[in-house]
Amino acid sequence: MPKIPKLSVVIVAYKSGGHLESCVASLYQKLGSSFGWEIIIVNSDSEYDIHNAVLDFSRVKIINHKENIGFGAGANLGAKAAEGEFLLMLNPDTEIDGENIRDVLEEFLRDGNVGVIGGGIIDNAGEKQEWSAGRELSFYDLFRNNLRLSRSKAIWNSSRKTICDWVAGTALFIRGDLFEKLGGFDERFFMYFEDMDLCRRVRQGGKQVMFFPDFNIFHSGGKSYEIKELQKKHYYDSMEYYFRKYHGTMSVALLKIIRKLLGK
Repeated sequence: MPKIPKLSVVIVAYKSGGHLESCVASLYQKLGSSFGWEIIIVNSDSEYDIHNAVLDFSRVKIINHKENIGFGAGANLGAKAAEGEFLLMLNPDTEIDGENIRDVLEEFLRDGNVGVIGGGIIDNAGEKQEWSAGRELSFYDLFRNNLRLSRSKAIWNSSRKTICDWVAGTALFIRGDLFEKLGGFDERFFMYFEDMDLCRRVRQGGKQVMFFPDFNIFHSGGKSYEIKELQKKHYYDSMEYYFRKYHGTMSVALLKIIRKLLGK
């Protein structure tokens, strides 16, 4: 059995409340003692006492930030404080399913070409989400996905380890040195698409992105209407930035036409 290097779990918390407490409790239960680990919580909610979610200060670092700086910037802040060779970027409204985090880390040790690993994301109804992992997003996919005809289904619905183009940042494992080399997440994405962008840069640098179906997380995703509306704005703002970054300014004009046709 190979010796597993230390894992740093980075959680960016903003108005997460009880979800964060459940997430941390899940980590304490599932991570075990067969390898070293730590939890780094970047707290962007000045109104919430983050200590309510902490069970053992010896395993937890808390970074308080007075304002919400976005997921990517928060994750970068947490990664700078990490001591682990591997990083797990984890949403606060998730809980780990199963005991196989070690299997994910062993995959990194087996295959030096793999830079990022992600697993299945299970919703409240027990269904695996289509945005767990997938192929590179194109304009054609915007229509297909709107009609629930995702060409990525062969990946996220697979029972086999699969090389793909991206995995969701909801629970994303990455080599720490690779994350640092890439400069972390692009902080111009406030929320959404920063995971797809990171995975694209990982692939451009010669490493692979892997969907690992035996690792799953439960994702509650419950938000108020006001927060959901704000998230929708961040989603489309980030989508426009992603297409501008990789497809040029004209792509944004086309994207707006597509959104109008789809009523988005």
